[in-house]
Formats: sequence, C-alpha cells, structure tokens
Amino acid sequence: MKPLQNAVEQYIQKDMARFHMPGHKGKGSGVWKEILRYDITEVEGADSLFHADGPLLALEQQFAKAYGTRRTLLSAGGATLCIQTMLALACGIGKKVVMSRNIHRAAINACALLDLQPVWLYPEPDAGDWFSGRYTGAALETLLQKNPDAAAVYLTSPDYFGVFSDIRGLAAVCARYGLPLLVDNAHGAHLKFLPQGYGKWHPADCGAAICCDSLHKTLPAMTGGALLHIMDERYIAQAKERMSLFGSTSPSYPIMLSCEHALEYAQKEAARDFAWTAYRFGRIRQIALEKGMACPQGECDPAKLSVAFAAAGFTAGEFGEYLRGNSIEPEYISNTACVWMGNGKNSLRDYERLEKAFAHLEPKRHTAAPQLVLPRPKQVCSVREAVFAPAEWVDTEQALGRVAAGENSPCPPGIPVVMGGERIDRQTQEALLAYGVRRVWAIR
Repeated sequence: MKPLQNAVEQYIQKDMARFHMPGHKGKGSGVWKEILRYDITEVEGADSLFHADGPLLALEQQFAKAYGTRRTLLSAGGATLCIQTMLALACGIGKKVVMSRNIHRAAINACALLDLQPVWLYPEPDAGDWFSGRYTGAALETLLQKNPDAAAVYLTSPDYFGVFSDIRGLAAVCARYGLPLLVDNAHGAHLKFLPQGYGKWHPADCGAAICCDSLHKTLPAMTGGALLHIMDERYIAQAKERMSLFGSTSPSYPIMLSCEHALEYAQKEAARDFAWTAYRFGRIRQIALEKGMACPQGECDPAKLSVAFAAAGFTAGEFGEYLRGNSIEPEYISNTACVWMGNGKNSLRDYERLEKAFAHLEPKRHTAAPQLVLPRPKQVCSVREAVFAPAEWVDTEQALGRVAAGENSPCPPGIPVVMGGERIDRQTQEALLAYGVRRVWAIR
C-alpha cells in the first residue's frame, strides 16, 4: 500500500486547473514532463506534513511499524531537520549536552540556534591508526559524573567511515543517569534491513530515545529524504511542532514520494542487496589490505568501504586520478582515506570495476600513520556567541591565541580539531597545520 502515491495520483487524474503553487503548474518538457506532475503542494487530499492526518500520517505509521518505533516523522529537509528537532525536543534552549566530538555541522548549528553548551566526549583509538575510534560507556560515565546538570547525550554512530559505537552500552549508561540518548544515525537507515548474521545496529533496536536516518544516503530516496524516529513516548506530543520550527512550510512532494518508494525497497529487496554489497566490498577490502592499505578495525557497516590509501604511499591527488581514470567516483576522498557507499542499485559492473581497479593498483611504499594527538582546546565562549560574532579568515600560522568562529574537521579523522568558541593554542595550531588546514574562521 502506497498511501501518498495513491493520493497524489488521484489528484493528477482529476486534471484540476492548478491555480495554486508551484508555478510550473505540473507542466514541463523533456525530463521534467513526468516529474513536475507529481510536484504538488498541500492540496485537498494530499495532506500537510506538519499537521498530517491523511496519507502522510499513514506513510509515517508504515515507517514506524517497519523500524519498530513509537513514532516516526518524515522529513523532506534531510537529517539536518531531524537533528535540529531532536535536540530541541530533548534539550530545549540554553542546556548542557554531552556530545560526541564527531558531530555533524547540522548539530553544531543547532547548538548555536538553541544556545546549547556541548561537553565533548572523545573517541577511543580502537579503529586503527588511520581512523577515529568508538565512544565508550566508561568515558561517557566519567563525563556524566562531572556534569550532573546535562540534559541529554548526543552522538554519531556509525561515523562517516562506517565505524559502529556500542549504542546499547551507551544507552545503559544514559538510563542509569535518567538521560535520553540521541543518535545521529544519518548513515544507517539501512541497518534495520541488513540480512541475518550482521547484528542489530539500528539505534531503534539499541536503546536510543530518539534518532535520525538519512534515507537518501543508503536507500533509494531522493536527496533530502530523512526520518526522525522516536522511541521514548515523552517526546511524541511536541515532535511535529518542534520540527515545524526549523522545516520549510513547503516540503517537496517528490522527495516524500521517493521516501515511500525507499520503504518498499527496504522491506522487499534490501536484505538481499546488502548481503551482496557486503560480499563484494569484503572481497575488495581484502585486496586493499593485501596491498598494504588500511581499513577501520572492529565492528563496521558492511555496506561501506573505507580504505586508507596513504598507508600504501599514495597521495589524495594520485588516488583520485587513478579512480576516475577507471570511471569510478567515490563518496569522498580525504588527504589519506577514501570512502565508497554501495547497495543493490550499484550494478555488478560497478563492483567488478572497483575490484579490478584495486587488483591492478601497485602500492608505492609503506607509510606509517601520523602520530598526532588530538588537541582539546579550551572553550572561552559559547558556540552561539562564536557563530554569530563578526569573524574573518586567518592564516593558521597566524592564528595562535585566536578564538575559532567555526569548526575545522579534517577527514579523517572526522573529529573537529577546533570548534567555534575554542581558543587556538599551540597544540591545536600544530594539529591544524599537520592536517593541511591553512586558514581558520576566527572571531575578530
């Protein structure tokens, strides 16, 4: 059953004179001819996202059933909208929040908007020399003992390189302190639908109070399609109202329709497809290791391939040129590592092309990972004050003593070396330079 698609198609079949938004009136040529017919607004029968009581509510209920949540909200504004909503729901304004240091920029911006005071939880170095590690219950407990006034705990898992933290263990610590665990699961919408044998890694199954999924990252939804999952019923009543504070009053119907399509795919095809993806990536991962490259160690997302090519002596420019010369476009290439994201929508030819490229790649030399200590600069003003302060670009070599107006996150490790409101000390400056950050956004 596709409640939203049925509602939109019923409207299209009525052949109404469209004296309403959007301005294209459902008409276009070429590739737009079919797409624009479905790009409607909140007309009679099509429901309204922030006041859903028709087909959109029915679709959200289908998502909630599929993910096993008490309530799931649809977002056409990406996980960004979901992150803003969950922090507003659980924390309100002006509160202290324990946060993993690898938070997405959307969460940093939410701290500025809500005047939240982050207390940083740092990862353990347990994913290998080239990648950041996991967040542990022991480290979290230490922070909560020192910050009894924290309103919530917020963290990212899996991280950008597919590394899983122990959500169950972290949730157990939060439960002892009576705090909600909020999880940015943007890269894990597919985790609910992994085949048997890969474990249950979705935060909805691991004790989180609220989490978000970017459907478009790993499932076949259009860019911007996302979900906010609520497992703690305390946060249900105000969820739509909080989401409407940050979201557009004109959510995209094509994006929401694509989310409905993604749900059907997830329920019918995802387990088979992700088993195939895990198998093909496993073969390629083994080739990479045999050639002296490095991959994240420990429990990781089987649908993501992360390889530190720098361990085999390649520069980012060399590696990127080689991939694109073999007609391969990855998700991301940093100075030291590369990320590929796969699923059943990738063809056999795609996987064979990538495996062949690795098989023919000759390592240049063994290179040890840089032994850098992640600095922990002092917070001298709030994130909100830093973000809204007059600022300017400053050469990193001249930035000693300056206060950052924004974050700098070399990737990997994907952990910000400096956050807005933190003073750049000598160790922070040296780390920024070592990671190739030549300019910083600093308060004037």
